Amino acid sequence: MRLVLLEYGMFNKNKIAQSHLIKEWQEKITIANRNNIFCHCRSCGYEWVDSQQEISCPSCNSTEVESISCWQFPDD
Repeated sequence: MRLVLLEYGMFNKNKIAQSHLIKEWQEKITIANRNNIFCHCRSCGYEWVDSQQEISCPSCNSTEVESISCWQFPDD
């Protein structure tokens, strides 16, 4: 019984540590995305850089927008 309780305690500690790491990574990705998301409107072809991925085109207001984080591309 004691072993089970110890394992449960270890599981909870690992789960808390893992959720903390996930939150930390999410915050870093949010920072990396600031003014660093390349957007392309499928409707009118307008291209721009933004901080959000779920947006409408500033040129034609279409929601048919493709976006990708610029930090995913290597610097040459």
